[in-house]
Amino acid sequence: MNTRLRTLLVDDEPPARERLARMLSVHAGVEVIGEAGDVEAAADFCARHRPDLIFLDIQLPRASGFDLLPRLTGAPRIIFVTAFDRFAVRAFEVNAVDYLLKPVHPARLALALQRLMGGAEGLGGAGTPAGVPSLPFTEGDQIMLTEDRGFRMVPVVSIVLIEAEGNFTRVHLQGGAPAFIRRTLGQWQRLLPPSVFVRLDRSVLIRPGAVRHLRSESRDRVLVEVEGVRPVLELRRRAALRLRQVMGLA
Repeated sequence: MNTRLRTLLVDDEPPARERLARMLSVHAGVEVIGEAGDVEAAADFCARHRPDLIFLDIQLPRASGFDLLPRLTGAPRIIFVTAFDRFAVRAFEVNAVDYLLKPVHPARLALALQRLMGGAEGLGGAGTPAGVPSLPFTEGDQIMLTEDRGFRMVPVVSIVLIEAEGNFTRVHLQGGAPAFIRRTLGQWQRLLPPSVFVRLDRSVLIRPGAVRHLRSESRDRVLVEVEGVRPVLELRRRAALRLRQVMGLA
């Protein structure tokens, strides 16, 4: 049985694809099954062949590499390849296996493949490589959310509430359906801007600015109406007090 990762290379520069394919040829666990020079060709290839892994350039003709993500079926793993510096990649660190800066170095490529084959969670999670800062996102950034049915790119400003469910979290979005993500609340807390999001307890990270109403049902039970979230959020006394303090109501 073939256990190698069926891999697509997406880059508008043939020499860059050739060089990457050459470097990948020494890795027994990877099989390059195709190449594409733009988003249209990549989307067509993915629909027909469903690769396990995509090396995806960001700067492509007519559309960016980001534009490919919503067109993917299933959930192939993504390793971004970019000429951006490490601070510019904040917008796509989440849920990518890794990113590689051009020109790609063989040792750095080997590290990315090791992370992938070792089952690490990817950038923004436990697998962040040494020397790469895990900077908080800003309100102007976008986050890639990976679910079983595929990818979504969402602006940070659309996130209003995150609830923990074991090692998963439910991300509530203003004007969109919630997303169920394999990421802990602690990881989200490190990724989102602390000036905008507040952790109330072990299970709730909230944007206080999205709170529309608080109603005390009893001494130990407070109902919170959050913009775009149904049903209402139920908080215990300590978490509710923390929220009131942050909002200047206590």
